[in-house]
Amino acid sequence: MTKEQKAKYEDTEALRDILKRTLEGRKFLLDCGHCVTFGYYLGNNITIYNGKKLKIICSQCGY
Repeated sequence: MTKEQKAKYEDTEALRDILKRTLEGRKFLLDCGHCVTFGYYLGNNITIYNGKKLKIICSQCGY
């Protein structure tokens, strides 16, 4: 990867900030049928499969 290509990417903290501002406190039903609540200390972890269509499942079903 060239320096110019690398400069186009934002750091993880920017993504973390976006997710926290937009998702905190919201509840979702995942593709696997389980639920997730963002920002809740007992909430499920999720796995996001990137592709033509995003697939979002809990970490338990991701193994």
